[in-house]
Amino acid sequence: MSDQFSVQENFIRLLRNIVPSGVQLVAEVGTALSLSNDSVYRRLRGETEFSLSEMVKLCNHFHISFDGFCESHRGSAYFQYQWPVDSIELFQQYLCRIRDEMMILKNAKEREIMYVAADIPFFILFAFPQLAWFKCYYWMRSVMNVPEYQNSFFEDEVAPEELMSIGNEILESYRIVPSTEIWSEQTLNSILKQIDFYSESGFFKDSETTQKLYADLLSLMSEIRSMTEPGTKRKDHAGDKNYTFYRCDIEIGNNCIYTSIGKNKKVFLRHSTFNTLETADEDFCAATRDWLTGLIRKSTQLSGMAEKQRNKFFQNLLAMIKNRMRV
Repeated sequence: MSDQFSVQENFIRLLRNIVPSGVQLVAEVGTALSLSNDSVYRRLRGETEFSLSEMVKLCNHFHISFDGFCESHRGSAYFQYQWPVDSIELFQQYLCRIRDEMMILKNAKEREIMYVAADIPFFILFAFPQLAWFKCYYWMRSVMNVPEYQNSFFEDEVAPEELMSIGNEILESYRIVPSTEIWSEQTLNSILKQIDFYSESGFFKDSETTQKLYADLLSLMSEIRSMTEPGTKRKDHAGDKNYTFYRCDIEIGNNCIYTSIGKNKKVFLRHSTFNTLETADEDFCAATRDWLTGLIRKSTQLSGMAEKQRNKFFQNLLAMIKNRMRV
């Protein structure tokens, strides 16, 4: 089999994997490339090769990383970089990219997320709108330095309706896609420090705001605990078994997300607080999977088992929040 044929075959297989159920692949590809159905069928059967420009267009259309089809040299990997954003509009575009990635995972036939959580996974925060909006506001004011938020109190700013709508779509997909999460007792520290910083710096107008955010965090930890016990992220689908939760005693230095759609893998690494480096490099993804597997072997599964350890872990997290509420 020639290298070119192998690339084309892998590309066609990926297209079939990621197109949502109920969407016709021929029609979707034809629309993206402005081709007739007959021309698309010839390409999908392998009778006509996709040109380089056509593959690039489809990669952009379906949010596929093109480097996954290029041969890489061992010891090097190609990463896509999310440019820093400095406006509300660009931040919403950043969220749209997360939503689109999650929608592809949600609609794929074979999909998986493995999440090493140095911070609470962003997806689940949207179950508590005030908490999610605080996180977004913190990023935009204190990390991105968005001008509109530099001289305001948190309470004076209303969460943009479109932003929260995008967040709800992210949350909906997160609840459906099977995932494995690896937490430590430090996972909660980041958002606690952010709330403390805003409280101590006078960025809250009302002293009750801090307590309300802590209360939301308590509710969030209780919800995650309720997901962990049966191993499902949706209360109305108790048989899903789509949530595997591990407690890791080794310090987790950074957020790392590994995704799988059939044979196609991606790794997302957090940098600059919330931006991401993304790669589909085969060797890098395989090495990341091996690292995750090793980390899991050193961790304790709390979902669906280990009731004593599960109770102790979440009681410790709840105590961290309650101790701050009493200060």
